[in-house]
Amino acid sequence: GYRKSHQAFTTAYAENRVLGEYDFIFGDGNTANEAADVSTQWNHGTSCWSLAGGEYSGQLYGPAYKANFLLCKTEDVRSETHVEEDNWVAALEWADVRGVDVVTSSLGYFDFDLGQNDYTYADMNGATAICTQAASTADGLGIVICNSMGNEGPAAGTLTAPSDAFGIVAVGAVYNTGLIAPFSSRGPTYDLRIKPEVCAMGVNTYAASSTSDATYNGGFSGTSAACPLAAGAACLLVQAHPTWPPSLIRQALMATASKAATPDNNYGWGIVNIEAALAWGINFSADTQSGPAPL
Repeated sequence: GYRKSHQAFTTAYAENRVLGEYDFIFGDGNTANEAADVSTQWNHGTSCWSLAGGEYSGQLYGPAYKANFLLCKTEDVRSETHVEEDNWVAALEWADVRGVDVVTSSLGYFDFDLGQNDYTYADMNGATAICTQAASTADGLGIVICNSMGNEGPAAGTLTAPSDAFGIVAVGAVYNTGLIAPFSSRGPTYDLRIKPEVCAMGVNTYAASSTSDATYNGGFSGTSAACPLAAGAACLLVQAHPTWPPSLIRQALMATASKAATPDNNYGWGIVNIEAALAWGINFSADTQSGPAPL
């Protein structure tokens, strides 16, 4: 959920760029805190939204600060059950109908309350978890899915669903020096694909805080912080290349990242370089020849 009244979102509302919202926990049109929510329900979402597209002069600009936004509230912090994954899938369907281009999701699923129906590493194969299957479907429908890797590192194979999905952009966290954060979950997937795809700053990031309408937090950390930064970058690529499918947006981010030549299961293809990604493929040309090629 979100503290929608925060000053970081004022311009988005003033310019009518918040196009819709839905609370999949309580089934209503309000993604701010409600009477049945715990007081911290909106903490995480407020910070994540601000990192992707917040805007307040002298304080914060998210990379996609002039984007249109759809707000979805799916994660019920009062418990951990598979219903949250169902909410997540419902949110993807709701957003797809409304024409969403990029999803930023700083959520991960692995362990649940009382250890019931937990996922295992063997399930991190891109085809098992509920949310993973939905993420792959959304990618196939033309939506760029950016998802946090998880904060279970530094051991290998510590990623959480849906970051194991095929075709999405799973995001790891680095310090401002570029060093991988120890907590950032690592690949590979169970079927030995490299993860994450890319990394972004995720340690002591500066983000809006839900404490008040004018509060900021310089210590927001986790792959939850890195993901919306990468998603904001993806929005810029979509704006620059509106005809590109998610696969090309993903490839541009990966091919121009800091470790593109030597990807691994710590950094993936490395730290996002949006300027390089915007220039990637600039010399693509269509084959306009008709008929068979001459002998």
